[in-house]
Amino acid sequence: MRTYGELVTDITRDVRRLRGEYGRLPCPADCFDCCKNTATMAISEVEARALQEGLDALPPEIRAHIHQKAERTISRLEALGYDVVNATPESGMTVLETIRGTPEAECPMLIGGVCAVYEHRPVICRVWGYPLDNGRELACCHKTFIGRRRDYKPLNYAHYWRQCRALSEALGAARKTPNCYVVRSLLASASSRKN
Repeated sequence: MRTYGELVTDITRDVRRLRGEYGRLPCPADCFDCCKNTATMAISEVEARALQEGLDALPPEIRAHIHQKAERTISRLEALGYDVVNATPESGMTVLETIRGTPEAECPMLIGGVCAVYEHRPVICRVWGYPLDNGRELACCHKTFIGRRRDYKPLNYAHYWRQCRALSEALGAARKTPNCYVVRSLLASASSRKN
């Protein structure tokens, strides 16, 4: 986890560089559109362990609310024939398109437009909004850096993700897991540790 902390520090430094070049934050303070369709976003083991710290620090009623949101998403996915294995975009399934725009598609940790675990959020959440190189193309939120995406050296998301994968493999878990399932598992393990 120390190495993951160093990676987060590197990401923060790179984001500050790009923010300095841009001259302001790319996202409006009241925008959380990127969180509205991330319930099935894939999360690595090392990111999940960081999330565990953030979830453990929350008051019980907030944890219960997050757990309920994750359970609603999982129930909807299972009703549509998906499970923990085939509920990621990487699986080739169209699960995100199936639930896009519904309350069940929203990140379970988004509460009232605010991330409940902001300091412990996954890597993609730390870099989204800025131009980033995902290894295949230059990606960016359609609301930010419009018309100027190529004027900036993008964040190297492909590199960050490779590091997360390597750290996760070192922890014995190479497979990524959909966000809603990670949250349910983390909250269940936190509950069992307290009992």
